[in-house]
Amino acid sequence: MKNPSTCSRFERGFTIMELLMVMVLIAVLLGLGGPAFQSSLERNRMQSTVSGLAGSLAFARAEAVIRTQPVSMCPTLNDVDCSGSNWESGVLVFVDDGDGTGASALDGSLDGNEELLRIVDAAPVDITIRTSGFVNNSSLVFTDSGRVLQGANGTFAICDGRGATSARGLIVEVSGQARLAVDTDSNGIVQDHTASGGADLVCP
Repeated sequence: MKNPSTCSRFERGFTIMELLMVMVLIAVLLGLGGPAFQSSLERNRMQSTVSGLAGSLAFARAEAVIRTQPVSMCPTLNDVDCSGSNWESGVLVFVDDGDGTGASALDGSLDGNEELLRIVDAAPVDITIRTSGFVNNSSLVFTDSGRVLQGANGTFAICDGRGATSARGLIVEVSGQARLAVDTDSNGIVQDHTASGGADLVCP
């Protein structure tokens, strides 16, 4: 038979004061670690988006050379058709050869039976991807040599809620090769493809 005094001493649980102290301690720890954790998540989302876009650009260019056919990229809203100019909604990569059925080749639009090579998922919430400099900011066409059909450098600007100081850029040269944008004037904002060191990236 249990001793009543032993039961009360070891089975009484936590007091209200002890629970309050634990809650205060948790609140302090969350207050100290929360912002750092959020910042880490934002950096990881940005890096993942930049890496994914760079990989898709390299894939499209390589496929154009391997297949000796034009390969295009365009934004999409439904994973089926090219639509809009907001690349964060998703991207299609396809053979832009006109498919021999009367559809237009090299037009940056998925027509007829043109072969779809890759569907790129939408970017994380709060991230935007916009282009500048290309002749058509709603598509990018690589010729069978891997070069940009439009014959102009351009920039993909990747932004999130932190604004231009945390934005990243991918510059696509006429050769079709992509490179990371850099902060050439040390003002905390990376520059685009334009001449004389480039202009600061602008976020929507």
